[in-house]
Amino acid sequence: MLIVKEVSKTYNSHVVLKEINLELKKGVLGIVGPNGSGKSTLLKIIAGLEKPTCGRVLFRDKDITKLSANKRVEYGIVYTFQIPKPFYRLTVLENVAVSCMVRGKKGVKERALKICRMIGIEHLADRKANVLSQGELKLLELTKVIATEPEIILLDEPFAALDKENARIVKDRLLEFKRMGYKMMITAHRFRILKDVADKFIEVKEGRIR
Repeated sequence: MLIVKEVSKTYNSHVVLKEINLELKKGVLGIVGPNGSGKSTLLKIIAGLEKPTCGRVLFRDKDITKLSANKRVEYGIVYTFQIPKPFYRLTVLENVAVSCMVRGKKGVKERALKICRMIGIEHLADRKANVLSQGELKLLELTKVIATEPEIILLDEPFAALDKENARIVKDRLLEFKRMGYKMMITAHRFRILKDVADKFIEVKEGRIR
């Protein structure tokens, strides 16, 4: 379904990624490695937020390397930032409704509320995003992703900056996504935090898959 083929990324003379090859046909792929290893850059290239210096990204046998991030969301490839980036002046429900609009404007509010209930944040629906805790913001990000009706979810460090309880809640949601059949790529510093979620792992170190 998704193939990354000979992808490299260079900033000036600094090599961030070198000849990355991987594919995701089903399940959950864990991508582990230290800070600066190239994990986030890899996800951003797949999401269309960064352009590779060379190489290609294929989705359903179509070359999407030059497609915008917005177009890839329409295709079903959705990225979540390590630091959540909601519309802070909007309510939780309004944020989710905006994401629902990817699949059409009819019945947006009803769909948004249904997804909030599914993720368990309906009690936050009328709260502005700028007053949410870090854990609540992470759940809002996951809710927004599901609202786009994705095929592949790219999660960049979803457990970063979370305490033990909020990390457990996020992990439970990801396990539910997995049971629902969503394909995911998830980055983390260490194998341990993803061992209950990922079906397989790759390690990225100094821009290469080890």
